[in-house]
Amino acid sequence: MSLLHCVLRRVVRSLPVLAVVFASLNASAESVVRIGTGDWVPYVDQHREDGGALTRLVRDIFAAAGYQVEFIYYPWDRNLLMLEQGSLDAVMPYTCTSARQQVSACSEPIVRGEIVLFQRKDRALDWQAIEDLKAFSIATTLGYSYGPQFDTALQSGQLQVQQSGKEDTGFRLLSLGRVDFHPQDRAVGYAMLRRLFSPAERAQITHNPRSLNTEPLHLLFRKNDAQANQLREVFNAGLSRLASRGELARLQRALYSGNPDQWLAKP
Repeated sequence: MSLLHCVLRRVVRSLPVLAVVFASLNASAESVVRIGTGDWVPYVDQHREDGGALTRLVRDIFAAAGYQVEFIYYPWDRNLLMLEQGSLDAVMPYTCTSARQQVSACSEPIVRGEIVLFQRKDRALDWQAIEDLKAFSIATTLGYSYGPQFDTALQSGQLQVQQSGKEDTGFRLLSLGRVDFHPQDRAVGYAMLRRLFSPAERAQITHNPRSLNTEPLHLLFRKNDAQANQLREVFNAGLSRLASRGELARLQRALYSGNPDQWLAKP
């Protein structure tokens, strides 16, 4: 028998074993949910062991259904691009805008985010409508949505904006007096100020009492994908269980109390 025949016979004998190995690997891969996110304290905090309030919630919901979650930290706009390209199963936490619905499927709402305009206390600024903001300089973050009216004005070039890919740049420009406003989620903004600025610096910054936008935060899943649809159903079912027990309401209160660790419930 030639050497080639021997090799072929060994390969054929090995096929059942290889099939079992590959099936095991595929099952293992399918049980891991890859979620793109970014530091957005107190919702997401990669420097904490538990990853922050929403990271903890998402991980626990999927763990209860037998899934492991791998969180990947990228800039917000890159997360969305990777989701569209199929590199991620989901991204979080995002608002469910019409533009994002074109390339993703939104989960049920998790908590509500309130977008406000942060400003310096020594500048008495007032606005009533989006059109009024044309007179002010505004620092924004790439990949963020600040609500449909603001987003439309921004995309059409009506606003004076300085955009940056770094999360803290807007507040630093505001602290230096180089811009008038920095839009940010209220809970996130004050958490960022506490983390990055001295007491004297953050004492100079407050938020305008008029909200820019109030909108729920979601997980966004790959669109028109059977596996992603299944994951979305699993997540929505877990959210529904938490909501029925009043846990999502408790989480919302904890986030805006400044102490999200008050909410430590398991699904």
